[in-house]
Amino acid sequence: MRYGVIADVHANLHAREAALAFLATQELDGYLCAGDLVGYGPFPNECVRRVAALRGPCVAGNHDLIATGRLSDELCIPLAQASLRWTSEVLEDEPRALLRALPLAATADGVAIHHGSVRDPQEYVVTEAQALAALDDLVDVAPAASVLILGHTHRPAAVGRRSGSLLGAGTGEVRLPTDEPVLLNPGAVGQSRSRDPRGRVMVLDLATRVASFHALDYDVEGCRQALRDRGLPPGSCHRPRSRWDGVTGAVKRRVRRLLPVSITL
Repeated sequence: MRYGVIADVHANLHAREAALAFLATQELDGYLCAGDLVGYGPFPNECVRRVAALRGPCVAGNHDLIATGRLSDELCIPLAQASLRWTSEVLEDEPRALLRALPLAATADGVAIHHGSVRDPQEYVVTEAQALAALDDLVDVAPAASVLILGHTHRPAAVGRRSGSLLGAGTGEVRLPTDEPVLLNPGAVGQSRSRDPRGRVMVLDLATRVASFHALDYDVEGCRQALRDRGLPPGSCHRPRSRWDGVTGAVKRRVRRLLPVSITL
């Protein structure tokens, strides 16, 4: 099986169209989506409908859960909170129902799909140590899975349980080991958090055990104008990390460990 893998579309129609146009050329058998269809971007209804129509499973991200009232926004930054309030107001009935129906986890052909971590859709798996811990958790929830796909960080990643980090740069091919589980993150379609504003997708070929990571140009200014037209911050589609992100991220992760996760199912 050969899958197109996407995550963190974040209601960015321009990036979504570029991503799906590229993936349509890749002779795919289906798609896997690691969640966060909405939040930040100006086209939540259009993006939910389009991704829901793809062949293959999609899980709920924390923004999808918050926009539909299944999770509190208390751990979100102010920009995300404001965007999610707007998103919740403009969601139409059908996209809202589609988001509410998304599961927290899914499996397909030995691939397990979650958003943040195996345990928590809000947890960031950024470091190699965190990735190895997530692979340990995978054994408990999906022991037959050899591949774990996550989103949420907006960063491409490939980590083997024994091999460690397998992706040297943000793009390129990674040959997956056959004798150990592997964590993969395609990066974000709709909101880059690096200096490079391109959308990210991955092609996963289970027959050849190769994951190909791609960065795609899209109409960033078109998305920014759509954000302005709706009274949303035009920088929402591209948020390069600042020197404060590490500090605030560490504080939030510490708070998150102290608070129970409450998700309405």
